[in-house]
Amino acid sequence: MSEQQPPANNYSYNAYASNQAAAAPPAPVRPKQVDMGFWLLIAAAVVSIISIPVSFAWMNSVEFEESIVQNSTVAISASEMDAIIAITVATTVFIAAISLAVALLVALFIRKGHNWARIVATVFAALGLLGLTNLATGGALLAVLTVLSVLLPVAAVIMLWMKPSTEYFNSAKAYRQFKKYNPGV
Repeated sequence: MSEQQPPANNYSYNAYASNQAAAAPPAPVRPKQVDMGFWLLIAAAVVSIISIPVSFAWMNSVEFEESIVQNSTVAISASEMDAIIAITVATTVFIAAISLAVALLVALFIRKGHNWARIVATVFAALGLLGLTNLATGGALLAVLTVLSVLLPVAAVIMLWMKPSTEYFNSAKAYRQFKKYNPGV
């Protein structure tokens, strides 16, 4: 009597099972494009920090006050102008702190090979291009800092979407998934 063999089933979960543990894939090696993208994002964050006191100086200038008066439909008193400047400075500090924290977190997760962070950096870089629309306000130094804070992330994103970077993000994801589902290996 012959033993009956189960039919070949390529859809079986056990089709590739063996008594040996799965071999762990090698940890992905970060390419120079990802490192360069990371450092460009860090440089953009540093430029943003440098631009904060420059922005404050401009907000306390006569030109800033004149631009507010020109864009206002009502007369603005000195105390109202002080309140507007104080609110603008406080808002700038708040937004800068949050933006800096998010930028640093995104950069760190990019370095670790998380694709979602690369996508977030791409969206932020694209939105940053809108910052080039008001280069005429704030003076030459602020304009240079604005251009740098926009172009550095764009250059970083270009580096992060190059073929070696994409391969790194894909292999990092595969490596993390293997470690997640094979914790003892």
